[in-house]
Amino acid sequence: MVQGAEGPTRLTRGEICQRLSDIASLRLSRRLDLLMQHFAPGMVFFRNCSRQGLFHKGVLNGREAFRQSLRLIDEEYLAVDGEILDVLIEDQRAWMRWRTRWRHIGSGGLYDLDMAYFFRWEDSEVVELHEFLDRPVLSSSCVSLRGGLDELITPKPSGLRREEIHTICHALADFPTPQGPDPAAIHKYCAANIVCEFVGDRGRIPYAGRHIGVAALCGVVRAIAVEFEQLSYEIADTVIDEGRVASRRRVEWRHRGTGRRGVVALAEFLRFEDRRIVELIEFRDSITILAMQDGLTLK
Repeated sequence: MVQGAEGPTRLTRGEICQRLSDIASLRLSRRLDLLMQHFAPGMVFFRNCSRQGLFHKGVLNGREAFRQSLRLIDEEYLAVDGEILDVLIEDQRAWMRWRTRWRHIGSGGLYDLDMAYFFRWEDSEVVELHEFLDRPVLSSSCVSLRGGLDELITPKPSGLRREEIHTICHALADFPTPQGPDPAAIHKYCAANIVCEFVGDRGRIPYAGRHIGVAALCGVVRAIAVEFEQLSYEIADTVIDEGRVASRRRVEWRHRGTGRRGVVALAEFLRFEDRRIVELIEFRDSITILAMQDGLTLK
Protein backbone atom coordinates (compact mmCIF):
# COMPACT_ATOMS: atom_id res chain seq x y z
CA MET A 1 0.00 0.00 0.00
CA VAL A 2 1.26 3.44 -0.86
CA GLN A 3 1.77 5.44 2.31
CA GLY A 4 -0.15 8.70 2.44
CA ALA A 5 -2.60 7.61 -0.27
CA GLU A 6 -6.09 8.87 0.44
CA GLY A 7 -9.15 6.65 0.26
CA PRO A 8 -12.17 7.35 -1.92
CA THR A 9 -14.20 10.44 -1.11
CA ARG A 10 -17.44 9.69 0.70
CA LEU A 11 -20.18 12.30 0.67
CA THR A 12 -22.12 13.18 3.78
CA ARG A 13 -25.91 13.10 3.87
CA GLY A 14 -26.04 16.89 3.72
CA GLU A 15 -23.65 16.98 0.74
CA ILE A 16 -25.76 14.45 -1.17
CA CYS A 17 -28.92 16.41 -0.46
CA GLN A 18 -27.33 19.61 -1.74
CA ARG A 19 -26.02 17.87 -4.86
CA LEU A 20 -29.48 16.55 -5.65
CA SER A 21 -30.88 20.06 -5.42
CA ASP A 22 -28.06 21.34 -7.65
CA ILE A 23 -28.59 18.58 -10.22
CA ALA A 24 -32.32 19.34 -10.43
CA SER A 25 -31.75 23.09 -10.78
CA LEU A 26 -29.01 22.71 -13.40
CA ARG A 27 -31.16 20.35 -15.46
CA LEU A 28 -34.11 22.71 -15.47
CA SER A 29 -31.90 25.65 -16.47
CA ARG A 30 -30.26 23.61 -19.29
CA ARG A 31 -26.73 24.22 -17.92
CA LEU A 32 -25.47 20.87 -19.12
CA ASP A 33 -21.74 21.60 -18.80
CA LEU A 34 -22.11 22.33 -15.09
CA LEU A 35 -24.53 19.43 -14.68
CA MET A 36 -22.02 16.96 -16.14
CA GLN A 37 -19.49 17.84 -13.44
CA HIS A 38 -21.58 15.75 -11.05
CA PHE A 39 -21.22 12.60 -13.20
CA ALA A 40 -18.27 10.24 -13.72
CA PRO A 41 -16.92 9.85 -17.28
CA GLY A 42 -17.83 6.15 -17.25
CA MET A 43 -21.30 6.54 -15.73
CA VAL A 44 -24.17 4.29 -16.83
CA PHE A 45 -27.66 5.72 -17.37
CA PHE A 46 -30.69 3.42 -17.33
CA ARG A 47 -33.91 4.87 -18.74
CA ASN A 48 -36.31 2.27 -17.39
CA CYS A 49 -39.64 3.52 -18.65
CA SER A 50 -41.09 6.12 -20.92
CA ARG A 51 -43.96 8.34 -21.87
CA GLN A 52 -44.73 7.36 -25.43
CA GLY A 53 -43.77 10.11 -27.85
CA LEU A 54 -41.39 11.88 -25.47
CA PHE A 55 -38.48 9.80 -24.18
CA HIS A 56 -37.53 6.24 -25.02
CA LYS A 57 -36.15 3.33 -23.02
CA GLY A 58 -32.53 2.36 -23.19
CA VAL A 59 -29.12 2.13 -21.53
CA LEU A 60 -26.46 4.76 -22.19
CA ASN A 61 -22.81 4.17 -21.37
CA GLY A 62 -20.66 7.17 -20.55
CA ARG A 63 -21.14 10.79 -19.59
CA GLU A 64 -20.93 12.05 -23.16
CA ALA A 65 -23.73 9.74 -24.30
CA PHE A 66 -25.81 10.98 -21.37
CA ARG A 67 -25.05 14.60 -22.25
CA GLN A 68 -26.03 14.03 -25.88
CA SER A 69 -29.36 12.49 -24.88
CA LEU A 70 -30.17 15.60 -22.83
CA ARG A 71 -29.16 17.86 -25.72
CA LEU A 72 -31.56 16.02 -28.03
CA ILE A 73 -34.38 16.52 -25.53
CA ASP A 74 -33.55 20.22 -25.21
CA GLU A 75 -33.76 20.63 -28.98
CA GLU A 76 -37.47 19.80 -28.80
CA TYR A 77 -38.53 20.62 -25.25
CA LEU A 78 -38.04 23.50 -22.84
CA ALA A 79 -38.20 22.81 -19.11
CA VAL A 80 -40.80 25.17 -17.67
CA ASP A 81 -40.79 24.28 -13.99
CA GLY A 82 -40.02 21.56 -11.49
CA GLU A 83 -40.35 20.66 -7.83
CA ILE A 84 -38.80 17.99 -5.63
CA LEU A 85 -41.37 15.67 -4.08
CA ASP A 86 -39.18 13.36 -2.01
CA VAL A 87 -35.57 12.46 -1.25
CA LEU A 88 -34.24 9.27 0.37
CA ILE A 89 -30.56 8.85 1.21
CA GLU A 90 -28.60 5.84 2.43
CA ASP A 91 -24.81 5.80 2.43
CA GLN A 92 -23.67 6.72 -1.12
CA ARG A 93 -27.06 6.07 -2.73
CA ALA A 94 -30.17 8.21 -3.05
CA TRP A 95 -33.62 8.32 -4.59
CA MET A 96 -35.11 11.61 -5.74
CA ARG A 97 -38.73 11.95 -6.83
CA TRP A 98 -39.69 15.15 -8.61
CA ARG A 99 -42.29 16.64 -10.94
CA THR A 100 -41.46 18.63 -14.07
CA ARG A 101 -43.31 20.51 -16.80
CA TRP A 102 -42.00 20.66 -20.37
CA ARG A 103 -43.08 22.78 -23.34
CA HIS A 104 -42.71 21.40 -26.85
CA ILE A 105 -40.82 24.10 -28.73
CA GLY A 106 -42.56 23.46 -32.04
CA SER A 107 -46.19 23.13 -30.96
CA GLY A 108 -46.17 24.91 -27.62
CA GLY A 109 -47.86 21.92 -25.99
CA LEU A 110 -47.23 21.35 -22.28
CA TYR A 111 -46.29 17.96 -20.80
CA ASP A 112 -46.25 17.21 -17.08
CA LEU A 113 -44.12 14.34 -15.84
CA ASP A 114 -43.58 12.64 -12.50
CA MET A 115 -39.97 11.44 -12.44
CA ALA A 116 -37.96 9.23 -10.08
CA TYR A 117 -34.17 8.85 -10.11
CA PHE A 118 -31.84 6.46 -8.35
CA PHE A 119 -28.27 7.77 -7.91
CA ARG A 120 -25.15 5.92 -6.82
CA TRP A 121 -21.94 7.79 -6.07
CA GLU A 122 -18.33 6.62 -6.10
CA ASP A 123 -15.58 9.02 -5.05
CA SER A 124 -18.03 11.97 -5.10
CA GLU A 125 -19.25 11.34 -8.69
CA VAL A 126 -22.46 9.73 -9.88
CA VAL A 127 -21.57 6.41 -11.52
CA GLU A 128 -25.07 4.95 -11.91
CA LEU A 129 -28.37 6.65 -12.67
CA HIS A 130 -31.79 5.05 -13.14
CA GLU A 131 -34.76 7.03 -14.47
CA PHE A 132 -38.49 6.33 -14.16
CA LEU A 133 -41.14 8.70 -15.49
CA ASP A 134 -44.77 8.91 -16.49
CA ARG A 135 -47.76 11.22 -16.45
CA PRO A 136 -48.43 12.57 -12.93
CA VAL A 137 -51.45 11.83 -10.80
CA LEU A 138 -52.71 13.45 -7.61
CA SER A 139 -49.81 13.42 -5.17
CA SER A 140 -48.92 14.27 -1.60
CA SER A 141 -47.60 17.68 -0.60
CA CYS A 142 -44.56 18.89 -2.51
CA VAL A 143 -41.42 20.81 -1.64
CA SER A 144 -40.19 23.47 -4.07
CA LEU A 145 -36.68 23.44 -5.45
CA ARG A 146 -36.32 26.89 -3.95
CA GLY A 147 -36.00 25.51 -0.44
CA GLY A 148 -37.44 23.30 2.26
CA LEU A 149 -35.34 20.20 1.65
CA ASP A 150 -34.74 19.88 5.40
CA GLU A 151 -38.34 18.71 5.65
CA LEU A 152 -37.50 15.74 3.44
CA ILE A 153 -34.45 14.45 5.32
CA THR A 154 -35.93 14.05 8.81
CA PRO A 155 -38.16 10.99 8.33
CA LYS A 156 -40.16 9.39 11.13
CA PRO A 157 -38.88 6.07 12.59
CA SER A 158 -40.53 2.99 11.13
CA GLY A 159 -40.56 0.91 14.29
CA LEU A 160 -38.93 -1.90 12.29
CA ARG A 161 -35.43 -3.30 11.94
CA ARG A 162 -33.82 -3.19 8.51
CA GLU A 163 -34.11 -6.96 8.19
CA GLU A 164 -37.84 -6.76 8.85
CA ILE A 165 -38.28 -4.09 6.16
CA HIS A 166 -36.46 -6.27 3.60
CA THR A 167 -38.69 -9.21 4.55
CA ILE A 168 -41.83 -7.12 4.04
CA CYS A 169 -40.61 -5.84 0.65
CA HIS A 170 -40.04 -9.40 -0.58
CA ALA A 171 -43.36 -10.64 0.83
CA LEU A 172 -45.28 -7.98 -1.10
CA ALA A 173 -43.23 -8.33 -4.31
CA ASP A 174 -43.80 -12.08 -4.59
CA PHE A 175 -46.91 -13.44 -6.31
CA PRO A 176 -47.13 -16.94 -4.79
CA THR A 177 -50.56 -17.71 -6.28
CA PRO A 178 -52.27 -16.98 -9.60
CA GLN A 179 -54.39 -14.42 -7.74
CA GLY A 180 -51.31 -12.36 -6.79
CA PRO A 181 -49.85 -11.74 -3.34
CA ASP A 182 -51.59 -13.33 -0.38
CA PRO A 183 -54.31 -10.84 0.68
CA ALA A 184 -53.54 -11.75 4.28
CA ALA A 185 -49.99 -10.44 3.79
CA ILE A 186 -51.28 -7.14 2.39
CA HIS A 187 -53.58 -6.72 5.40
CA LYS A 188 -50.75 -7.72 7.74
CA TYR A 189 -48.20 -5.22 6.45
CA CYS A 190 -50.37 -2.31 5.27
CA ALA A 191 -52.36 0.17 7.32
CA ALA A 192 -56.14 0.05 6.86
CA ASN A 193 -56.12 3.60 5.44
CA ILE A 194 -53.01 3.21 3.26
CA VAL A 195 -52.67 5.78 0.47
CA CYS A 196 -51.53 4.28 -2.86
CA GLU A 197 -50.50 6.14 -5.99
CA PHE A 198 -49.79 4.32 -9.24
CA VAL A 199 -48.11 6.94 -11.41
CA GLY A 200 -49.32 7.00 -14.98
CA ASP A 201 -52.04 7.81 -17.47
CA ARG A 202 -55.37 6.28 -16.47
CA GLY A 203 -56.29 6.19 -20.16
CA ARG A 204 -53.52 3.62 -20.69
CA ILE A 205 -53.30 1.98 -17.25
CA PRO A 206 -56.82 1.71 -15.76
CA TYR A 207 -55.67 1.51 -12.12
CA ALA A 208 -53.33 4.53 -12.39
CA GLY A 209 -54.07 7.25 -9.89
CA ARG A 210 -54.69 7.50 -6.17
CA HIS A 211 -56.42 4.79 -4.12
CA ILE A 212 -57.30 4.91 -0.43
CA GLY A 213 -57.50 1.88 1.85
CA VAL A 214 -56.15 -1.63 1.99
CA ALA A 215 -59.26 -3.03 0.28
CA ALA A 216 -58.64 -0.77 -2.72
CA LEU A 217 -55.00 -1.91 -2.87
CA CYS A 218 -56.08 -5.55 -2.83
CA GLY A 219 -58.47 -4.78 -5.69
CA VAL A 220 -55.67 -3.27 -7.79
CA VAL A 221 -53.43 -6.27 -7.13
CA ARG A 222 -56.21 -8.69 -8.10
CA ALA A 223 -56.86 -6.75 -11.32
CA ILE A 224 -53.18 -6.99 -12.26
CA ALA A 225 -53.11 -10.72 -11.49
CA VAL A 226 -56.20 -11.30 -13.67
CA GLU A 227 -54.38 -9.82 -16.66
CA PHE A 228 -50.77 -10.87 -15.97
CA GLU A 229 -49.06 -13.98 -14.64
CA GLN A 230 -45.91 -13.17 -12.69
CA LEU A 231 -43.15 -15.62 -13.62
CA SER A 232 -40.30 -14.19 -11.53
CA TYR A 233 -39.18 -11.10 -9.66
CA GLU A 234 -35.96 -9.51 -8.48
CA ILE A 235 -35.47 -6.63 -6.04
CA ALA A 236 -32.44 -4.93 -7.58
CA ASP A 237 -31.83 -2.26 -4.96
CA THR A 238 -33.37 -0.90 -1.77
CA VAL A 239 -32.68 2.38 0.01
CA ILE A 240 -33.97 2.54 3.60
CA ASP A 241 -34.15 6.00 5.15
CA GLU A 242 -35.65 5.59 8.62
CA GLY A 243 -39.39 5.21 8.04
CA ARG A 244 -39.20 5.52 4.25
CA VAL A 245 -38.12 2.96 1.69
CA ALA A 246 -37.40 3.17 -2.04
CA SER A 247 -36.70 0.12 -4.15
CA ARG A 248 -36.13 -0.93 -7.73
CA ARG A 249 -37.44 -4.28 -8.83
CA ARG A 250 -37.92 -6.21 -12.05
CA VAL A 251 -40.77 -8.61 -12.70
CA GLU A 252 -41.24 -10.99 -15.61
CA TRP A 253 -44.89 -11.07 -16.59
CA ARG A 254 -46.88 -13.03 -19.17
CA HIS A 255 -50.06 -11.45 -20.49
CA ARG A 256 -52.80 -14.03 -20.07
CA GLY A 257 -54.65 -12.86 -23.18
CA THR A 258 -51.87 -12.41 -25.75
CA GLY A 259 -49.33 -14.82 -24.23
CA ARG A 260 -46.59 -12.20 -24.67
CA ARG A 261 -43.86 -11.97 -22.06
CA GLY A 262 -41.95 -8.95 -20.87
CA VAL A 263 -39.66 -7.78 -18.08
CA VAL A 264 -41.18 -4.75 -16.38
CA ALA A 265 -39.05 -2.36 -14.29
CA LEU A 266 -40.74 -0.85 -11.24
CA ALA A 267 -39.76 1.79 -8.69
CA GLU A 268 -41.64 1.89 -5.41
CA PHE A 269 -41.67 4.35 -2.52
CA LEU A 270 -43.02 3.16 0.83
CA ARG A 271 -43.60 5.02 4.08
CA PHE A 272 -43.94 3.15 7.37
CA GLU A 273 -45.54 4.29 10.59
CA ASP A 274 -46.07 2.04 13.63
CA ARG A 275 -44.74 -0.98 11.69
CA ARG A 276 -47.30 -0.62 8.89
CA ILE A 277 -47.07 0.81 5.37
CA VAL A 278 -49.15 3.99 5.26
CA GLU A 279 -48.12 5.19 1.78
CA LEU A 280 -47.13 3.43 -1.44
CA ILE A 281 -46.12 5.23 -4.66
CA GLU A 282 -45.22 3.14 -7.69
CA PHE A 283 -43.72 3.87 -11.10
CA ARG A 284 -43.78 1.13 -13.72
CA ASP A 285 -42.60 0.62 -17.28
CA SER A 286 -45.99 1.19 -18.87
CA ILE A 287 -44.59 1.00 -22.41
CA THR A 288 -43.51 -2.63 -21.90
CA ILE A 289 -46.91 -3.36 -20.37
CA LEU A 290 -48.62 -1.92 -23.45
CA ALA A 291 -46.35 -3.99 -25.71
CA MET A 292 -47.53 -7.15 -23.98
CA GLN A 293 -51.15 -6.08 -24.19
CA ASP A 294 -51.40 -5.06 -27.84
CA GLY A 295 -48.09 -5.64 -29.56
CA LEU A 296 -46.89 -2.04 -29.45
CA THR A 297 -43.50 -1.78 -31.14
CA LEU A 298 -40.86 -0.25 -28.89
CA LYS A 299 -38.45 2.24 -30.45
